[in-house]
Amino acid sequence: MKNSLKLLFTTSFLIITIISFSQPGFLDPTFGNGGIIIAQRIGIPVGTAILPDQKILVAGGGGPYFYIDRFNPDGSNDESFGSDGRVSLNLDNRRSNCSGISIQPDGKIILIGFIISQNPYQDIAIVRCKPDGSLDSSFGINGLTTINLKNYDYANDVLIQPDGKIVVIGNFTNSSVDNVDSYILRINSDGNLDQNFGEEGITKIHYPVSSRNVHVSIQPDGKLLMGGTFNRYSIKPDYIVERFNTDGSVDNSYGVNGKTYFEFGENQSGDWGSELYDMKLQSDGKIVCAGESGTNQISMALCRFNSNGSIDIGFGENGGLITEYKNKESSIQSIYIQPDNNILATGFGLKSIGPGGYMILSRYKNDGTLDEGFGENGIQATYLDSLSSGENVQLLQDNKILVTGIQYSHIVLARYNGDNVLAANFKDVKATQENNAITITWQTLNETGTKSFTVERSNNANDYAGINTVPAKGVASNYSYTDKNPLCGTSYYRIRENAANGTNTFSPVVKVVFNSTGVISLYPNPAKNIVTIKGLNENTTAIIRITDMNGREISKQNFTQSSSATLNIRALAQGSYFVLVEENGKVTNLRMIKE
Repeated sequence: MKNSLKLLFTTSFLIITIISFSQPGFLDPTFGNGGIIIAQRIGIPVGTAILPDQKILVAGGGGPYFYIDRFNPDGSNDESFGSDGRVSLNLDNRRSNCSGISIQPDGKIILIGFIISQNPYQDIAIVRCKPDGSLDSSFGINGLTTINLKNYDYANDVLIQPDGKIVVIGNFTNSSVDNVDSYILRINSDGNLDQNFGEEGITKIHYPVSSRNVHVSIQPDGKLLMGGTFNRYSIKPDYIVERFNTDGSVDNSYGVNGKTYFEFGENQSGDWGSELYDMKLQSDGKIVCAGESGTNQISMALCRFNSNGSIDIGFGENGGLITEYKNKESSIQSIYIQPDNNILATGFGLKSIGPGGYMILSRYKNDGTLDEGFGENGIQATYLDSLSSGENVQLLQDNKILVTGIQYSHIVLARYNGDNVLAANFKDVKATQENNAITITWQTLNETGTKSFTVERSNNANDYAGINTVPAKGVASNYSYTDKNPLCGTSYYRIRENAANGTNTFSPVVKVVFNSTGVISLYPNPAKNIVTIKGLNENTTAIIRITDMNGREISKQNFTQSSSATLNIRALAQGSYFVLVEENGKVTNLRMIKE
C-alpha cells in the first residue's frame, strides 16, 4: 500500500510537471540542455534571422570583425557553414563591428555596422554575403559598401524592401560633444545609393538635442517608420517615431511634422531614464515601442501609437506601461508581434540578491496587460549562473519561441514553448502560379467556432502580412484566393483561421516561386502617390518614361537588374498619362490615371 501510494504520487507529480512545462512560456526541454544552449562562441549577438529551413543565423559584433554564426534547428553548429558554423569577415583588413542583419528573398545576407576609416573615425559599412557566408563581389566593392557622413557614423538597423532595395538607418556626429543626428538611406541591389531617395540616396535629420534611432519598419504602402530616443541626456527623454514617404521625404501627414513622441512620467517629478531599444508594426497598423524607463530604477517599458501617430490611449495606461521585475532593474531589448497582435518581449532583469541577472521573456496582450497564461503570470525568467540578457526574440514556424542572448560574452540560444496554434483541421493547402498570379487553395475539415480565414504572405518565411480575408462558411469547405500582385521570386503563404472568440490557428506554410511571364503591368491604377511597374526583365535595363496624352515627356528613369520599378507620381496633376516601358528596343505602352 505504501509503495502504491508512492508510485501514485510520483506519477501524478510527473504528469503535473509535464503539463506545466508544456505551457506557453516555459523552456522547451527537447532543445539543448533543458531548453538552453550556451554556444562556445565569443561575441555579442546583434541580430537573428530564421531561414526558411528553420536554421538560425546570428550576426554579431564586439570584436575586430563582422561575424555570422549558423545553427541547425536543434541548436547545434551547422558545420557546413564557414568554419564549424562561423564566418568571420575581414573587411579590407580594417577594424569593423556588426550591428544588424537582414535576409534577402534569394537567401543572400545583408549585414550593417561600421568600419574604421582613419583611426578613430568610422564610416557606415554595408556588407552582402552569399548564402554560404562568402562575400558577394557583385555588391559594392568586393561585397562592401562604405558611406561617410561625418567623423563618427553608425548603422543601427536594416530592412529589405519588397523591390529588393535596402534601407539603413543610423546616427552620425563629429565629436563626443556635438549633438547626435540621424539618417535614413536607401541603396540599390548593387550596393550603390538610390538617387531617387532623399538627397542622392540619403535623408539627414537634424535635432536640436542629441537623439538616437534604433529601428526601421516598412508599412504596406511603402512608407518608412523610424523609432528611437529623443533628447537622450535630459531628465525626461522621449520615445520618438518618425515617418517618411517612399522617396525619403518627411511625411508631414504623420503626427506633427512627421514626428510623434511619448514621454514616460509626464506631469511627474524625477529624473526618468527612458531609452527605446525596439519598435515593431502590428498587422492593424499600430506601432509598438519597447525599452526601459523609470525614476529610481529602470524597468521594462512599452508604449503604442496609432497608425496616424497619435498615442493609443487604450494601450496600458494612457498609451504606455512600465513593468517592474522583483523590484530590481529590468529592460526590454527586443519585441516580436505575434499574428494575434500579442507582444513577445525579451531582455534582462537583475537578481534581487547577489550578482548576476536573468534572461527575461514576457508576453503582453493586445491591450498591454501581461498574459497571465504565459510563463509565470506573464513573465519567464531564466538564470544562467551569471549576468544574462535576451537580445532578440523570434516566433518559429512551429510556434515555439527562440530567444538569442548573451551570458557574459557567450552566445545563448533558448527555446520556449509557444501556443499550440498549428491547426489540425486544414487539408491540402497549395499555392500555384497561374499566368501572372498565385492561386492559394485550401480545404477545411471542421469550422466549428470559425469566423473567417486570412491569407498571409511572406518573402522570408518569418514576417507575414495579411493580404485577404474571407468569411468562413460554417461547414467543411473548399476555398480559393488569387494573389494578383505576387512578390517576384520565392514567397511563402499560410492561412490564419480567425475564431469567433478572438483566438487564431494557422495552416502549414507553403512555398512557391513566382516567375514573371514577361507581361508588364502597372498598379495601382488609378494611383495617387506611387505606382509600381511589374514584369521587367532583370537581365536588361528598362527605360521608363511618363508622358502626357499628347506625348510630351514628363519624366524618364532607368532601372537595371530589377523585376519591378516604383515611380513617385505625387507631383503630377490629376488626369490621364502614358507610361512607356522600353526594354531591348521593345516598347510597352500603359495608360495611367492620376487621382
